[in-house]
Amino acid sequence: MKKAIIVAAGAIIAVAIVIGVVFTQDGGNTPTVNDGIGTNDTITTGGGDPFTAISDSALPTVTDPALRVEKVVQGLASPTSMAFVGSDMLITEKDGNVRLVREGQLVNEPVLSLEVDSTSERGLLGVAYADDKAFFYMTETSDTDTRNRVYKYDLQDGSLVNQAMILDLPGTPGPTHGGGKIIAHDGHLYVVIGDLGRDGQLQNYPDGPAADYTSVILKVDFDGNPAADALAGEGLESYYAYGIRNSFGLDFDPVSGTLWMTENGPDQYDEVNMVAPGFNSGWERVMGPISRSSATEGDLVALEGSHYADPEFSWQVSRGVTDIEFLDSDALGAYSNNVFVGDINGGFLYYFVVNEARDGLALEGNLSDLVGDGDEGFEVALGSGFGGITDIETGPGGYLYVLSFNGSVYRLVPA
Repeated sequence: MKKAIIVAAGAIIAVAIVIGVVFTQDGGNTPTVNDGIGTNDTITTGGGDPFTAISDSALPTVTDPALRVEKVVQGLASPTSMAFVGSDMLITEKDGNVRLVREGQLVNEPVLSLEVDSTSERGLLGVAYADDKAFFYMTETSDTDTRNRVYKYDLQDGSLVNQAMILDLPGTPGPTHGGGKIIAHDGHLYVVIGDLGRDGQLQNYPDGPAADYTSVILKVDFDGNPAADALAGEGLESYYAYGIRNSFGLDFDPVSGTLWMTENGPDQYDEVNMVAPGFNSGWERVMGPISRSSATEGDLVALEGSHYADPEFSWQVSRGVTDIEFLDSDALGAYSNNVFVGDINGGFLYYFVVNEARDGLALEGNLSDLVGDGDEGFEVALGSGFGGITDIETGPGGYLYVLSFNGSVYRLVPA
């Protein structure tokens, strides 16, 4: 990537103590999370929208006159990820604070502060929420090691309590390519970590070190127990996919139930991929379509149960793609159940229509080869000026919410 993506991870506090502190707001009220709509926290398009637009003379723009952009949150410091809890939000900041947006307003003080290593692409990088539990992906460092870890908290009476580490992952050499995106889906947690600069079998080096929890998507239960069962072999039970250079985007197609991801190339071939269990994305032998490389599928490390597939779309010039989101709502009409992707380098919001079979993207003309060569990559841009996108989610009102590294949350609404 031409520019470091500020959403990644990688470190340990071996003696490490992650300190969870509940702060006091002005007036002595403790920030709490409103979880009163139940454990499923289903977002519907009817009602429950606490946000009002914040005036801004320099809003991002979109090319569709049927849409407009609103700013609904401001004042964040280098935010990396967000999760809705009903109509409230938990937002992570790279340096370790967890911020709460309650009833449409950013609470003054963090609801939780965590000691993290925020060097380069490390930091507090991901948050997910499900079943009254919040999960955080972060980097911790001690005198002896650096690790990427996932912690679980119970959400009880509006507070985050009962911290438990559920995943303890590598963080070196780094400090780049640590991934950090986590999502909760159907009772499981999906976690992506990049290659961390390693050259092993999971990076498709046949004679390299054995599987070591890098370049993978992990599928685990909410206690961190392996749940993928996609690959045969001892120690591979949590590996859902491998051969991933780095990624900041995961989401499930709400119609087909298939997992999709974004992947970052070096200076070429950022990707959008469909991820069936056992997927080998091809790195470090392949980025972009394999036909454009000097490799063949026979050059890849084929773990039992694995398969390779070309990307559904590639940007020939890397854009620093980050999150991917299917709009799980009909609030924006024809955009329902289709794909949005953000980037960190230019602050662009890209849009793709999924084909009728839900097994690829409906691309025509210059993009019918599934590659945006040069400036062709901007033909799928719907919006610009977002200041570096780090997360995209369907939220209250059924609208599309976009988190910007500039410290704001925007949303797309009908014009």
